[in-house]
Amino acid sequence: MALGYSRPVDFIVLEREFPEGLSPEELQQMAGSMQCLDLYRVKPLRSYLTPDGKRLVCVFQAPDAEALRAVGRINGFPPGAVVWSSTLHTP
Repeated sequence: MALGYSRPVDFIVLEREFPEGLSPEELQQMAGSMQCLDLYRVKPLRSYLTPDGKRLVCVFQAPDAEALRAVGRINGFPPGAVVWSSTLHTP
């Protein structure tokens, strides 16, 4: 089913690596402890964790990538975390 967007929707993507692996339970705990999301108008939408738990991709709605970077600084995201803007295009 098409999402019915009349224009592309902006999303911010966060990519992180966890050399030791991350369990789904640890991911849920980490997501529940994030601070300042409302302050920077950042809304978590989805998280994708590889089966081995070593790579995580999260999708957010936010005004821009810098808003998520600010949340990351407050929450101690590691320097290797990659944040970038994207748009969703539907057929």
